[in-house]
Amino acid sequence: MPPSSATTTPASVRQWRLSTRLVRGVIGVVIGCLAIVVLLTGAFTKFEITERLDDSLQEVAERLQFAVLVLNQQGSGHDVAHLSNIMPTSLAYQITDAQGHVLLRSSNAPESGFVTPPQAGFFMQHRFRVYVTPAAQPDRFIMVGEPRVHRAQATHHAILIAVLPILGAIPCIWLLVVWIVRRSLRPLVRLQGEIRERGGGNLNPVPQLDLPVELSTIQAAVNLLLERLHKALAAERAFAGNAAHELRNPIAALLAQAQMLRGQLARQASTAPLPLSANTMGQIAPATLPADTLSPAGTGTGTGTGTGTGTGTGTGTGTGTGVMPQTALSASEKAEQTAVEDATYRLDAMISQIQRLSRIVEKLLQLSRAVAGTGFRRDKFDLLPVLHVMADELDRPQNSDNPRLMLETGCCTHLSVRGDMDATGILLRNVLENALRHSPPDSPVRVSLALADSPMGKDIISRTQAQRGTGSGLAALRQQPEMADAVILTVENASPALPDATLSKLTDPFVRGGSQAEGSGLGLAIARTIARHMNVPMQLASPIPGQKDGFMVQLIFPQDAA
Repeated sequence: MPPSSATTTPASVRQWRLSTRLVRGVIGVVIGCLAIVVLLTGAFTKFEITERLDDSLQEVAERLQFAVLVLNQQGSGHDVAHLSNIMPTSLAYQITDAQGHVLLRSSNAPESGFVTPPQAGFFMQHRFRVYVTPAAQPDRFIMVGEPRVHRAQATHHAILIAVLPILGAIPCIWLLVVWIVRRSLRPLVRLQGEIRERGGGNLNPVPQLDLPVELSTIQAAVNLLLERLHKALAAERAFAGNAAHELRNPIAALLAQAQMLRGQLARQASTAPLPLSANTMGQIAPATLPADTLSPAGTGTGTGTGTGTGTGTGTGTGTGTGVMPQTALSASEKAEQTAVEDATYRLDAMISQIQRLSRIVEKLLQLSRAVAGTGFRRDKFDLLPVLHVMADELDRPQNSDNPRLMLETGCCTHLSVRGDMDATGILLRNVLENALRHSPPDSPVRVSLALADSPMGKDIISRTQAQRGTGSGLAALRQQPEMADAVILTVENASPALPDATLSKLTDPFVRGGSQAEGSGLGLAIARTIARHMNVPMQLASPIPGQKDGFMVQLIFPQDAA
């Protein structure tokens, strides 16, 4: 079943992706570890740079021992050594006596001593990092100062050089993690796609995939569930199909017997004697018999003997009409006639209900086949002949000049679509039957067929968009390039406007829209089921867009351009 039967997520449940959560989790852990590594690397680099720079101060102080010897040869004084290429980051030095008086200094060193009184060791001052060491000459101290700016720059550069590759590796690590996670989840994506393809018409087991052990158990459980579901649905469909099929023959036989009995009663009623009338009563006065006891006149002969004043005999014959015992026979005939009329009425009702039962059984068979997936085939066929055949079969008025089904196909001579022709015929038959049955007897049913990008199709889309908004499936065709050449079939019939609550449930089995017309409530349910199997969007609207009443069904067939 397509995803359009898709799944709904409660608003309170937040959707999340496993791949995103894995990538975020792994990247978060990696970045956290790298941050700790960066901090440790920075601290270690700072410590090492400090050690190296302190060692360099000690080396410089040892090399300045010769300056003390030169100073002793020249005598004490306040001399300044002028060196070339002196920069703010260059090292500064001083040679002092035991009291801290500067005897010799570099041009970038302060005039006063770095440390007063001199003491051996390292000292951190405002501008310099100073190393003090006693000279080989007594009462002399060598002081070497490194500008703190130079030390900070050196430390920062060293830390940056140590940390920058680690920071630069983070994007590479992120890309690698994303690639590994997606590659690892490919079996899960394949399993998801296989499960998504399963539905009411496709319950085949998931084929063997290259899955890890964790997903193989899920595949086995899904296959077991599909097998159980297949058996349950097969049993249900077999029962519905067999029951409906087995009911066909008894219902047909029952209908035939009832119709034969109805014909016999009609022939018996046509050959029954008529009641006696006043004109056929002969010489019996109407007042002598009740009107409801008169029967057809009878004839008889009689002989008589008479005597006179003379002697002799005479004979005479005479004719006359006599009344047979008609009263009981007339009542019996009237009772029989009444019984025939009553039996005829009951037989007519029985035949009507048998025909209705036959239609329900036929609809149940169609529903069973629709649920079983009769629309899964994807054959190329022309939609116009199927529509014309269904229209000619359903709309056969006595006067062919006034048909109820008004077909509007525009200039289309053929419309090639892809699907199941038989299922499409069942779909169109149920939609057209619903429109004919639930509209007034003399009202027309308008059936229009148009391309989505044709003027008629654009008009249909505009009217639907005006009533239902841009979120409707038909209006969304403009944002779907693959549906731009879709075929829109619209069936409109006259009826009172339906409430939204009724309209939303109208495609459920045995749900009726409140119409008094005879029906089973299965037609639109069958049409919806077949439409879903064929990936044909089906929409209902009441009232018709742009009108105050009416009922409309729209089917959107993707056209096969090949």
